[in-house]
Amino acid sequence: MPSATISRTITSDEAADAIQEKLGNGYKVTRRGSGSLSVHHGPLAFATVRLGRDGDATTFHVHGSGMIINRIVNEFGIARTVTGAIKDSFGPTDAS
Repeated sequence: MPSATISRTITSDEAADAIQEKLGNGYKVTRRGSGSLSVHHGPLAFATVRLGRDGDATTFHVHGSGMIINRIVNEFGIARTVTGAIKDSFGPTDAS
């Protein structure tokens, strides 16, 4: 599971807008409550992003989603793409 920690507080709305802008129109970013996003790129490529806050830092946990095989493919595909967009949008990270 790719993740990135940004050393400031980021809201779900701010994250969704930044990811959408970075990935472009081929992706659809949907807010799922106060700390969760869904990113779709076609019918089988999608990821879930969960925002965790610890003090002034925000950690993004990105999971590939879908059925078993699709989940594995999405973990190495779209999940990494989304994590890269987060890092590019918000600057230096503590990545894992």
